[in-house]
This record gives sequence, C-alpha cells and structure tokens, in this order.
Amino acid sequence: MKRKQIAVCDREQDYTLRFTEYANRRRDPVFTVHGFTSCGELAGYAEEHPVDILLICEELSKEIGDKTRYGQIFYLSENEYQEKETDAPRVYKFQSCPQIMRTVLSGYAEQTPEGPGTALRQNRMKQIGVYSPVGRIGKTSFALALGRELAKQKRTLYLNLEEYSGFSVLYPYGDGWTLSELMYFLKQGKNAFVCKLESIVRRLGSLDYIPPLKSPVELRHISRKDWECLLEALGRESHYEMLILDMSGAVDGLFELLGHCDGVYTPIREDEVSGAKLCQYEETLRLLDLEEVLEKTKKFWLSQEKDLETFIRAEGKRWLSP
Repeated sequence: MKRKQIAVCDREQDYTLRFTEYANRRRDPVFTVHGFTSCGELAGYAEEHPVDILLICEELSKEIGDKTRYGQIFYLSENEYQEKETDAPRVYKFQSCPQIMRTVLSGYAEQTPEGPGTALRQNRMKQIGVYSPVGRIGKTSFALALGRELAKQKRTLYLNLEEYSGFSVLYPYGDGWTLSELMYFLKQGKNAFVCKLESIVRRLGSLDYIPPLKSPVELRHISRKDWECLLEALGRESHYEMLILDMSGAVDGLFELLGHCDGVYTPIREDEVSGAKLCQYEETLRLLDLEEVLEKTKKFWLSQEKDLETFIRAEGKRWLSP
C-alpha cells in the first residue's frame, strides 16, 4: 500500500518536530509526515519525493514557488477566525494534531477527483459479527472487549450498527464526523475513501472505531446495498485486518450481513423468555436458508466477569492464530 506523503513546513522547529512525531507515532500505513523549517529544505525534498499534501505556515506560503508540485496545499493559520479568502484552505495551527489531520485528510478526500477505488491489500480483512435477539445482555461491552483484545496484535476496527449506541455519551466526540458522513462520501463515488475514513476514525486505546449514527432515523435510511458497499470498500481499501460488527435488528439486510461474517457471536441468557427469542431467531435463519450463519455462530452466556475475561482472551487467541 502506497502511503500518502504529507509535508509540514513551519519556521518554528519545536512545533514542526512535535507535529511530525505525533502524527507518525501511530505508524499508520495511510500516510507518513515529514517536517521542514524552510522552503529550501522542502523544495529539495520535493524534487525526489512527490508530496501529496502540504501544510505550510502562511508567512512562508509566498516563498514556495511553483505550488503545483506540492499536491493539495493547506495554510497553517495562527488566527482561528479569518474572513479574508486565500488560494488554499486554512487550518488553525494551534489545535490538536489529531484534529488538524482529520481536517486535512477530509479536505483532501473531498477534492480528489472521482474514480474507482484502488485495491490496497493482499490479505483479506476478517469480519466478526456480534448479534443477539436478546436485549440488554452486554453485547456491546463484549464486542468492545473482543475488539480491544484483537487490537493488541492486529489493526482492528469496531463498527456499531445499533439504533441507540450511547457512544456520544460514553465516548464524547463533540461535533465530529460520524458514520453518516462516511456513508454519504461513499455514495459520491470518490476514490479517496481511505483518507475520508482516516479523517473520521476515533480511537479507544489501540482499537479504532467510527463514531456511530446519531439517530435511529439515519440507520433506517441505510439500505442493505449501502452496507455491502461500505464493507467492500473497507475490505478493499482500508488497512484494517479485523472488523467487529456490533449489530442490531434494525439493520437492513442483517441476516445477509451475518452471512458474510467469518464468525458470529451471540450472547444469551438461560431464562425461558430469552430461550424463546433465541429459538425464533434460529428458526428464521433456517426459513431463509441461512443455516451457514448458525454453523459459524458461537453462543455463550455472559455470566461472571472473570469467566468473560477468560473467554475473550481465548477467542482473541483463536482469531490471532495463523
């Protein structure tokens, strides 16, 4: 996979150093960042290394000469609010590095010409579904715990497809972009999906996640075909090795999506009502000729916390083994 080359040029050496160190700390295959403190250093580097994105302080922007050699340019501005227009987008310099990178990558993705996505991987991304017809059973807690376990060794993405995920309360992300913006971008058919994805993804330790939809109304407007396009794009263009799908019954094409998974986890309870719901769910799969989902489903009872931790470690080891 060819990384996007990002150059940062600012006279403040400490700022440039801290920015590049932080941006490269994740060792992300999507991009790599190089820092410069003068336009001469930048020009020398660009002669032999194509620059896809350039972040440069406004005071140096007049010294870079031929701007066409630097791909897409963003000006690092010391003023958060400016009305005067410039020939390149501005980014507020003194905000967090993750927020700057999200803004830049999203802007780059939006301006990239439309076209088919490029396959960036050789190994297939594994998909793990988590679903239960029984409510209030700790499904999401399990899905996150399994994701964190897998993320210790594999690049793992968690995707919540519930009507009410509660993520905006549990893990506040402010007014940032969500799965809704990613789905809209995908429908536009642009070819910088991986950059748009990277601009939206948030992190829980080593586990990546896409902020879920904010309203159940949004979920109902996403079709089975839309979900399949998203999973195809993730499998083709992203750098993730594992995908956790935390699903609800409100997902259009739920059963078909479960059928695409390499494995399915179904938490259960050992009471009469829960057993009846599970029985009806399994009978539905048989009526739809989806016995394959039953064959790759592992049912388990979320009992004591210590037992759950042992189970998650064992399952993580199973998925991570060659």
